Amino acid sequence: MRLTNENSHFECRFLRADQFSAIHKAFVGGFADYIIKFELTERQFQNHILLNAVDLDRSAGCFEGKKPVGLSLNGFGKWEGKPTVYDAGTAVLPEYRRRGISRAMFDWMIPMFVDEGFEQFLLEVITSNDPAIRLYEQLGFRTQRELLLLEADSLSGCKDEFAPDVEIREIHRHENIPFELFWDGKPSWQNSIQAVERSIQMKRVFGAFMDRDCVGYIVFSGGMGRLAQLAVHREHRRKGIATRLLREMGEDANGQNLQVINLDESMTEAVVFFQNRGFKKVLGQYEMLMEM
Repeated sequence: MRLTNENSHFECRFLRADQFSAIHKAFVGGFADYIIKFELTERQFQNHILLNAVDLDRSAGCFEGKKPVGLSLNGFGKWEGKPTVYDAGTAVLPEYRRRGISRAMFDWMIPMFVDEGFEQFLLEVITSNDPAIRLYEQLGFRTQRELLLLEADSLSGCKDEFAPDVEIREIHRHENIPFELFWDGKPSWQNSIQAVERSIQMKRVFGAFMDRDCVGYIVFSGGMGRLAQLAVHREHRRKGIATRLLREMGEDANGQNLQVINLDESMTEAVVFFQNRGFKKVLGQYEMLMEM
């Protein structure tokens, strides 16, 4: 689809996996002046695609000739039981903004996804990104909840906590532990059970065991200090178990800052837990959903 009027030399079309290097370059360029640092190597970009179930051949690009000047990476899967498209990153090169490119990509691709049977579109947007929020609201997206990014340079406030009768060890895939039973809330798309399974080779999973029963667990990106999931069974909280699990991530982080990505703000007990251990809010994101 070609854009109209003064933008008629731009064209929306699906990307191709064999354009990977050009897509990566456009993605990094589109986030070059982002609110937070978001520089990904090609390897990290490939991991981002894997984590979020992105299909490049069904992701949208806006092209000036052969040059991608805007893209919208799309992941596909189920969300709350419904076939869902997930926006894993919409970016436009700075010099091409305010020309309706993001709107054009969504207007072009959404009808095709509806025809394929997808029922909803999910995304996250930083709470201070007013232009993007206005666009998404105009398209029909509605805010579901606020998600937090927390960060700490080290763990603090937990030196005296311990759970002496608890064994901490790695959990292996065959153990089939029902982690959902420990939850107080729902993980975001990129922290979901499905996302963890897709990226399991990059993850480490530790469990806390009492008398051979798992009473808590943690999932994080190996060597990076990025938390995906942390939960303890309600009957075993306030025994220092979550703190011991969190220390496993701290010891594995290779000196990098520790991050909690997309924590539901309404989970106040979890928010306070992390704050008491030295984590501070970096930013908030709105999780937004559009019924198609």
